[in-house]
Amino acid sequence: MKKKIYLLSILLLIISFSSVGISGGKWYNYYKDGIKLMEAGQWYQAIEKFNAAIKVKSKDVKRIKTYGMHFIKYFPHRETGICFYNLGQIANARRELSISLKQEYSSLAQEYLSKFGKRTPLNITKVSKKPFKENMRNEPKPIPTRTVSDIQPPSQVKLVGERMGIAVLPFQTKGVSGKIGELNIVEQMMTTLYGLNRFKLFERSQLEKILEEQKLGMSGIVDASTAAEIGKGIGVDAIVLGSVTRSGNNIAINARLIDTETAEIITAQDEMGNRTSIQQLKEMINRLTNKIIRDLPLIEGYVIGVDGDLLTLDLGSSKDVKKGMKCIIYREGGDIIHPITKKVLGKQTEELGEVKLTEVYSAYSIGKVTLTKVGMFEIGNKVITK
Repeated sequence: MKKKIYLLSILLLIISFSSVGISGGKWYNYYKDGIKLMEAGQWYQAIEKFNAAIKVKSKDVKRIKTYGMHFIKYFPHRETGICFYNLGQIANARRELSISLKQEYSSLAQEYLSKFGKRTPLNITKVSKKPFKENMRNEPKPIPTRTVSDIQPPSQVKLVGERMGIAVLPFQTKGVSGKIGELNIVEQMMTTLYGLNRFKLFERSQLEKILEEQKLGMSGIVDASTAAEIGKGIGVDAIVLGSVTRSGNNIAINARLIDTETAEIITAQDEMGNRTSIQQLKEMINRLTNKIIRDLPLIEGYVIGVDGDLLTLDLGSSKDVKKGMKCIIYREGGDIIHPITKKVLGKQTEELGEVKLTEVYSAYSIGKVTLTKVGMFEIGNKVITK
């Protein structure tokens, strides 16, 4: 009898220790959940999971024990940085990736950090080592992304002339009511657009005044041609037209960027979700806005051919250039030198005009001149997408 009691006590002790191990090891479950959310493109939710894991295990490491004899690669700061990168929050992405590299070198973190146009100065002693071979069994699959220019103007891209001017029209709504209906879709989208510093935004209050004068409410703006006419009247390059539809707990948000000259769709994006809180809806709008930004990257290049009012540019579909996009043509002059420090601050620029891309191939495109300001267009002139 005593032997049975002794064995039972040992068994209970083992169970007790196991329970403690499991309850204290939830950090790796948070981490695994975060990886799954990343692969699904649910960046905000993934960040929450990684932050929960970091509160327990705060350092990125190449090898860490989870339970028993099971080990995984653990890079919560790096994955958080990648999530921020995909959300267009560059400062946060840079911070998390820097922390990750300081704690444990990984080629994936270095790859993402290098996307910011210039390397962040870091005091990393392990950089000189050859990058270790990534073991993809325990490593999350790299999220397919584009360059940082897709999200916001990087420091090395010179913003010449005006940015692309857009206005966001009221979104049509169907089945949206209650607290969710109180969220101003236009305001949320414009806030995100303003923070990313990619477009020149038409003032919302002025737009509402114009719509009121023309007696156009949300039900009056139903097609691309009407939207294009409004955009042309206020002098913007494109109009954002969209809708929010709710069916049960499912919400779908659709947005189209309409060319005001041709009424053609420049880009169309959508977001879907199965949660109906205001916070979830805000996150959906932010993701949708980022998709539009990524579809219209800021890219620099050169004029490589001139034939009357047709210019050949070294920008093609391989750089995400699309038919209908506008580009500014300019030339650089002498250095701008600080009169006191004598430091070179940049170069003088002279805007020559604009072209609209009519044909796009893999390595180059052809644009028709739509605006001439000064001088003649020449091979070697610089170009940047508007």
